[in-house]
Amino acid sequence: MNAFHALGEAESARKLRRQLIRVLEQQLEVVPEDVRARILLANSYASLGEGRNASEHLEKAVAMRPNDPNVLYNAACTYGLLRMKAEALAMFSKAAAAGFSDIEWASRDSDLACLHGDPEFERIVARNNQRS
Repeated sequence: MNAFHALGEAESARKLRRQLIRVLEQQLEVVPEDVRARILLANSYASLGEGRNASEHLEKAVAMRPNDPNVLYNAACTYGLLRMKAEALAMFSKAAAAGFSDIEWASRDSDLACLHGDPEFERIVARNNQRS
């Protein structure tokens, strides 16, 4: 998908994203407790602007693993894609508190662009960089 986007082939990327969604939905029919598939599905829906579907799967994933720093970080990214700044910041804060360690990446992650420059986001990044 990233390659198609880089080549300016947005429609091809969108078709591939739809295929990924179908595969992830099938996976969840077989293994509904697959948190990784659920968070990827939420992110894929968010990438297509389908907020209701994204939120539904996102809430389930976080409920299944409420203290998993990677799930919380990916939830923050999904909310970021949906431009839900308050929710993205809350999840990012929880991810950092739960031990998410790649704060340097978060400071450049385009999924969190809505948070970049936010004073609270920058405080969390600075605080966690000091710990490293």
